[in-house]
Amino acid sequence: MKDNQKVQENEYGQFVGMPLTNTLPVNFLAKTLYGKHATLQLLSSALLDPKRMQQIWQCVNSEVDRSCWTYLPYSGFVNEAELQIALENSFGFKNSTHYLIEINHMIVGWVGLLNQRSADHVIEIGNVYFSHQMKQSTASTEVIYLLLQGCFKQGFRRVEWKCDDLNLPSKRAALRFGFQYEGTFRQDRIAKGRNRDTAWFSILDEEWPELEKAYKAWFNADNFDQNGQQKVQLKNFVDLYAIL
Repeated sequence: MKDNQKVQENEYGQFVGMPLTNTLPVNFLAKTLYGKHATLQLLSSALLDPKRMQQIWQCVNSEVDRSCWTYLPYSGFVNEAELQIALENSFGFKNSTHYLIEINHMIVGWVGLLNQRSADHVIEIGNVYFSHQMKQSTASTEVIYLLLQGCFKQGFRRVEWKCDDLNLPSKRAALRFGFQYEGTFRQDRIAKGRNRDTAWFSILDEEWPELEKAYKAWFNADNFDQNGQQKVQLKNFVDLYAIL
């Protein structure tokens, strides 16, 4: 039985959750995260120098079409200046931590940690932009791994993933990354003038040790052929370690 399912009876004969050993607020301490395939550079105004901004704009501007923005809160960017304003303002997300994703010394996307609830030890991975240069790559998986590892190391009990219920690629990605589907909030919000039902997913701290083993097994060099193609999918390892 998982810890969140354990209960006890109080003096009134009512069932309540189990007491926790650490109830002090947790705040994410942001820093650059280094992986083998990708580096997550902490987004700041100082980071957005002209050379780096040109790189980001070239990446964004070279998208084949605007479908990559459909399920994000914004509809793309007209020019580099508009993109820079969005980056400097963390895309309008309050109290968020954003990272620029760097691969081979080039910025190829961004990702955020949002809706931090310090008192509850909860945080969300969101505002994910994996450009056409990194989709379905080993690096994209490592980005999520680095964020999960960082959050759980710092004492968060729950990491969330939320998306438009119609965003099938995002829902598939959540399951592949080891998140568990919890349900759909109907008419959760109005997004770009349209109704949005929101699908909720999460990973709990007690689930992370086995999931981390699954990630490490997937990253193992023996799992990739000479062309860099995976032999066993991450979801297979996730399912395997979830059973053990």
